[in-house]
Amino acid sequence: MVAVSHRDAERFVASPPESVFLFLIHGSDAGMVRERALAIVTQRVDDRRDPFQFVELSGDAVSADPLTLLDEANTTPLFGGRRAILVETGAKSVIPAVASLIAAPPAACTIVLTAGALKKDAPLRKLVEGAKQGAGLECLPDTEQDIHALVDRTLLEANLVATPEARALLLAALGEDRLMSRAELSKLVLYVHGREHVEAADVEAIVAHASSIASDRVVAAAFAGRAGETLDAYFAQGGDAGALLFGALRYALALHRARLAMEREGGRADAGVTALYRAGFGFMHRALMEEQLKSWTSARLGALIEPLRDAQTRARANANIAQMEAERALWRVARAAGKR
Repeated sequence: MVAVSHRDAERFVASPPESVFLFLIHGSDAGMVRERALAIVTQRVDDRRDPFQFVELSGDAVSADPLTLLDEANTTPLFGGRRAILVETGAKSVIPAVASLIAAPPAACTIVLTAGALKKDAPLRKLVEGAKQGAGLECLPDTEQDIHALVDRTLLEANLVATPEARALLLAALGEDRLMSRAELSKLVLYVHGREHVEAADVEAIVAHASSIASDRVVAAAFAGRAGETLDAYFAQGGDAGALLFGALRYALALHRARLAMEREGGRADAGVTALYRAGFGFMHRALMEEQLKSWTSARLGALIEPLRDAQTRARANANIAQMEAERALWRVARAAGKR
């Protein structure tokens, strides 16, 4: 029937057409795939917790015995009503079973297939999207706007207001996986229960990845050609040299990938900014991201990676010189940035 665009996916999931009984939810964001699959199931049955209304099957089981899916799809719930089946596909093909269902659709059963990233010409995708009563949804990683909307919605529902710094930390820490993002936000809401405001310290205390942002700020400053004050302040507050070196290497790799993405897109900054955002550097102002993407070339960034790796290796081998290695490495980056 159709391949639902990323832009229309949320609206489609909120109200899936009754004419469609077969859904394929696929993509690299496993959390989003799972979330949307269960959302469709919830729309089609009265109680997802009722084992007579909702069944989950493994793709391997369906592949080994295609009749398993056919039997389940044509089973009538104990007390009547509709039924839904979720199949998490794997390496083994479920196409024979799915093709049989398309040929003889069940009367009152919804089938939801989930999968990882699939190319447009993948056999399963072509089969479902080409079926009269089938639909495919591709789950792409959350964009910057998606994360903003998720944070806004969660805070509004909990009657919370975040300070600008807390919000920046949240946006930087979230986005790798939709379900993980929701779980981290739920933890934060529970952590500040009884209060009206979310502070930066709350995010750093409870949200995964947020604690690394202090070192990331020092790294970002070095790549902008500034190292002195930020380095001094970082170590004066008990900063960890190992975390700083890891962050410097991580940012060098992320900026290198982002610059390559930008070069592939003919110099379009949006491609590089999106890559940096997905790598967890959303706390940076967009203007700073664009400045660094334009200032550094992929070749010059590539030349930094091995020295940073070497510094990290030496610091791990001898804790006594870890701070010295970190300071030298960040000053080296800052000097290279100043020579651009």
